Amino acid sequence: MIAKHGNASHLVVADLHIGMELGLSRRGVHLFNATDRMAERISGIMKEFSLKDLIILGDVKESILYPEAAEIRLLKDFFSQLDKFNIIIVAGNHDAHLADVIGRPVEKELVLGGIGFLHGNRKPGDEMMSLDYLINAHDHMAVRIEERNGTFYEQKAWAIYDLNKKAAKSSYAKANEKIKLVSMPAFNDLIMGTTFERSPKSKLNPLLSSNTFNNRSVQVYNLMGQKMRIG
Repeated sequence: MIAKHGNASHLVVADLHIGMELGLSRRGVHLFNATDRMAERISGIMKEFSLKDLIILGDVKESILYPEAAEIRLLKDFFSQLDKFNIIIVAGNHDAHLADVIGRPVEKELVLGGIGFLHGNRKPGDEMMSLDYLINAHDHMAVRIEERNGTFYEQKAWAIYDLNKKAAKSSYAKANEKIKLVSMPAFNDLIMGTTFERSPKSKLNPLLSSNTFNNRSVQVYNLMGQKMRIG
């Protein structure tokens, strides 16, 4: 996503899960330079759109608690490759101790104009619900597509949700009734996600599991921007 605020434009990515390849290698799946390739992709997008500002919307690292030495090296190498950019990090549920490891500040939430950014593992504050848009990640959503021959495959997906006004009032008395929740797919190519058809509601982020946003009227788009049908 490219988010614009004033004269600045920010590239927004989420769910990098740096170090995920280390766990896969222990199971015999060896993926070399996966983290370097993510850094190169980000640098390429920043160059293509002449951007200087980057927002990482949580789950920067794979480990939930303190990372092991190999993961620390991957994290430091990743940020050294992107050091020429202005980077804002919003914490995810995997990002404990991240600030100490990489020597950079990590925010709980971020507001740019009428847009609020949060990872999605916890409910936002009242200020965030008064904005025009909330951008989150965390759910790693995908859409299941049926081919003409009856076979299925899955694609990562973007999701846009409307506010459930009745449910929202119980928690957010001053919520903007026109606010929309935009859920981002995972940037890491190793993560496909869970399809809308198979994802239990209780496992989704708290804004969806609590019915604050309407999961039934969701608009789903694939990575090419095409609107997809689910169910």
